[in-house]
Amino acid sequence: MALYITTPDGRRHRREASPDAARLPLSSWLEREHFPLNTRCGERGLCRGCLVEADGRMLQACQIATGAVGSVSIPDASFRDNRLNGVSTFEIGTRRHAPQPRPGIGLALDIGTTTVAAALWDLTDGTCLAHASAANEQCRFGDNVLSRIDHAVGLGGASPVLRSALVVDTLEPLLHTLCAEASVDPSRITEAVAAGNTVMLHAFAGASLRGFSAYPFRPEFLVRQTFRSRGLGFSVDFPIHFGASPGAFVGADITLGALASGILEQDGPALLVDFGTNGEILLKTRNGYLATATAAGPAFEGGRLNCGAIAGKGVISSLVLRDGEWEAGFDEAGRSRVTGISGAAYVDFIAEALKADVLNAMGRFDTNHPAVECAEVDGELQRLVKVSGPLFVSEADVAELIQAKAAIAAGVMTLLELAETAPGELRTIYIAGGFGYHLNVAHAMAVGLLPDVPPERLHVIGNAALGGASLVLQTEAGPVADKLCRDIRVIELNQVESFEDHFIDCMPLDRIG
Repeated sequence: MALYITTPDGRRHRREASPDAARLPLSSWLEREHFPLNTRCGERGLCRGCLVEADGRMLQACQIATGAVGSVSIPDASFRDNRLNGVSTFEIGTRRHAPQPRPGIGLALDIGTTTVAAALWDLTDGTCLAHASAANEQCRFGDNVLSRIDHAVGLGGASPVLRSALVVDTLEPLLHTLCAEASVDPSRITEAVAAGNTVMLHAFAGASLRGFSAYPFRPEFLVRQTFRSRGLGFSVDFPIHFGASPGAFVGADITLGALASGILEQDGPALLVDFGTNGEILLKTRNGYLATATAAGPAFEGGRLNCGAIAGKGVISSLVLRDGEWEAGFDEAGRSRVTGISGAAYVDFIAEALKADVLNAMGRFDTNHPAVECAEVDGELQRLVKVSGPLFVSEADVAELIQAKAAIAAGVMTLLELAETAPGELRTIYIAGGFGYHLNVAHAMAVGLLPDVPPERLHVIGNAALGGASLVLQTEAGPVADKLCRDIRVIELNQVESFEDHFIDCMPLDRIG
């Protein structure tokens, strides 16, 4: 049977589906035909990420058989964009560790839940030959670590397909992209260092995720590990060193990020927030380190939002309301069309709409405001504000973002409470991650995402985890990160009675601190 597929760019494609393929869920068949959808709940029908227009009806592609439709139109919001995106740039804020020049080509990796990033280094002189990032292809099994844990546990604990999605479908193409840019044959790579949250590193190693499925959590490993790349599924062979993790959901990304940020050399109270699907927070106090992870979800990276997208070509990276008109900013020139709104731009929208009384502190639009309209979105009537062409922000989007910002803010407040430290005492706040890289910090404070401190105390440092992996690759800083893991007191927020109160208190769009 023939199916006709219209992609977001307006192109129409004809594909043949065999009788066996016709029985597959439409989302699975489209994945096979290289039209991937946002199956962020793992094709369980729990989200609306894979909505398509099938024969004139808006349906979840994971819930209908391929053979039941004749034509499919994929909207922008449902199309999983596999182009290189995210942030692979970073700042190194420490000068404590001297480079150790030696022959070879080194690879630094940051294994994120939504995106992965990599940098290729000439170890003889410390030159960065290339750096880039890509969407983590594990997203088709769910957009957060819990969905991937569920997937793996359903297969007995370990998931070969989860590892293959990461290594074969994501890292191997990214590696070849880097090597092509640097004119380096992949066989010349001599070693690698990988950062990432603990779940992602377990999935990378092909280890069981069962220990993450119930409290008390029991990961297979936390200390530094070394694997051979070919054994993990790469086409070339070199040792890969995994950074040490302090806990089950506080991983090597935050410890290696802390190493790179310079927070270890800070005297007074300092905070490192690594924004991501699995938001991680490290607080340095006069008495030691506290760390936690918050289930912020993918909203900060554009996930679960009607027009959300990871920052990249054609994606709005900033928004300003000027004289009643929205002005959109872009990080990349040469766009042919506007394809989405980044998480950082959504924060801009909320701050600007709040200031202009388009939005109230509870995230509700003023229906009397001329910018607010009611329109049908995916079969539901929603209040929304248009910002650029067909792109809009709805009340449902704002609610999703409020949940994410409350999770981060409540995590910060809980750590500060346990450390008996007031927000105003923080001397430095380091902001890491792809979302943080594009973030307008004044807007972040205005909506209560970050503590209200003087702007000069806020430092945006890019992909700190990749920076830390690069630092360990080129210096002898690995043992310092290991010691930090041992020194950190990991806080499980679900075991702290006051966290729920902080979460509720942080829901309104008010400044904290």
